[in-house]
Amino acid sequence: MNDGLGIWLRRARENQQLSLADVEKALRIRRRYLQALEVGDYTALPGEIQARGFLRNYARFLRLPAEEAVSRYDAELHGVPVQPRVRPAFDDARNTPGRPSVFPSPPSLAEEVSRKPAHFPQVAILVALIALGFFVVVVVLSYLALQFVNDQTTPTQAPAVTLTLAAASLTTSQTPPAAPAFAASADGQVYVRLIAKEHAWVNVSADSLVIFQGFAEANQELTASATEMLIVATGNGGAFQLYVNGADWGVLGTANEVVRRAWGPSGEILMEGQ
Repeated sequence: MNDGLGIWLRRARENQQLSLADVEKALRIRRRYLQALEVGDYTALPGEIQARGFLRNYARFLRLPAEEAVSRYDAELHGVPVQPRVRPAFDDARNTPGRPSVFPSPPSLAEEVSRKPAHFPQVAILVALIALGFFVVVVVLSYLALQFVNDQTTPTQAPAVTLTLAAASLTTSQTPPAAPAFAASADGQVYVRLIAKEHAWVNVSADSLVIFQGFAEANQELTASATEMLIVATGNGGAFQLYVNGADWGVLGTANEVVRRAWGPSGEILMEGQ
């Protein structure tokens, strides 16, 4: 690695004829943090975890290898040189003529969702539906057989058989319960806490800052607060338990549902397209 991390990032941006304002608008990362990465002023960043998140997103946006960017960051910040894994050249439809790229772009949210394996709850629901269908068939056949016997033994008497199918009220809807009434916090901010119920991808941003982006492990807890708006996006709404200002709001969405929800100090904000 001949160039420092900041020079490497700046040259990649300038080669693509992008300004810091262009990157800020696309990534929703404030310009002063992008500039801090390019000049190596890591003390200006809000924290090492967020700095790594900014760096990964910035490198992927410039079609640079995110792992090599983190390796350069560790080498400069901690003096731990790590040789990056060289990736094969890649070109996609987003490359602009005259701006060749040798690194693949990060997967989109839809691609992340499509790669996930089938979850156990879906299989369990399918088995339950098959069992319910079998039960209904058995009950109906038994009712018809009993009615036939009664007709043969007492032809002048109407059968007095009452059939109640308790299973008829069974519902397989995975729609989460209605959210409780929003309780505003005393300090004028909004607080969100997520608890992952399984391995799932999620993005959390507060006031245009990316707090977390990636795969959360089962039982991992994510917290964030905002003074203007806090946004949560995932490809599996049923994988996260949601708490807003300390109140339990149930699951974020249904299993395998692509969810994007937002909250402000006054309550939940309806996102565009909802």
